[in-house]
Amino acid sequence: MIRHAERPLLRTAPAPLYLLSRMVREHGFKVVMTGEGADEVFAGYDIFKEAKVRQFWARQPQSKLRPMLLQRLYPYLPGVQAQPQAYLEAFFRVGLEQPESPFFSHLPRWGMTAKTKAFFSDDLLEACRGYDALEEIRGMLPEGYGGWSALSQAQYLEAAHLLPGYILSSQGDRMSMANAVEGRFPFLDHRVVEFAARIPSRMRLKGLTEKYLLRKSGERFLPPSIAKRPKQPYRAPDSPSFFGPNAPEYVEALLSSEAISRAGYFHARSVEKLAQKCRGQSSLGFRDNMALVGILSVQLLDHLYVRREEIPTSLPKTAAAGI
Repeated sequence: MIRHAERPLLRTAPAPLYLLSRMVREHGFKVVMTGEGADEVFAGYDIFKEAKVRQFWARQPQSKLRPMLLQRLYPYLPGVQAQPQAYLEAFFRVGLEQPESPFFSHLPRWGMTAKTKAFFSDDLLEACRGYDALEEIRGMLPEGYGGWSALSQAQYLEAAHLLPGYILSSQGDRMSMANAVEGRFPFLDHRVVEFAARIPSRMRLKGLTEKYLLRKSGERFLPPSIAKRPKQPYRAPDSPSFFGPNAPEYVEALLSSEAISRAGYFHARSVEKLAQKCRGQSSLGFRDNMALVGILSVQLLDHLYVRREEIPTSLPKTAAAGI
């Protein structure tokens, strides 16, 4: 997957897309229609519902009842549903005091992602000193952005900054074209996008019903079990895939203290603690999973494209001796 993506990744979802495109090719198809863009254009992502609840809560931040709506989010994630109310409020409260921020919808997610910098080496942290990603994005916002609805702002951030480089590239085109399969994206036809941009926000996200207008338009063609079911994202296992009896051989080699120190991107001791945590737990939190996938993808890229070496299948002798 990393060989074809040619960039660091924080998610494992491109891997099954790669396998799916291989299956498509094996069945003799070279072109497929896909649904990419529908979530960005018609407000299908959970982050849009999350932002709506947080905006409602921000108007009365001391309310005890409004944050109870957080329990309505992510019904397909038992781990989230099992969290105490206090934990949910602590996570989603990030940025709550900034309801007018142009990035309000994404502040909890981006804040969580930023915590993965704790694994950076001293040299990498020094190289990043003074760089402000939010300030860079702020300078790229289109004219009139501040006057858009909160939902439109959130949709723009997804469409402008996640869709092109990740959804359509790393997870999409690069995985399908690795098997010589071309994807076509009808929801990204400019006439569809322009139409969706003109409809009121309540027709895109009605209450907490995502892609409302798209659902209504499909009721004639789909059974209720499909047309009315909640959105569930395309997910793939992460940390459990890299540890245990069926783990790829290269994982321990690339995460060894020697390999981490040699590459120089991450702090060896921090990565060692993360690997130990992965070995001892069947499931990790969002941040740790994201960090693990990111670190492993960078290590693979370093071997493939910087050092141009074969991916190791065993620990270096010195590291093995230490174990």
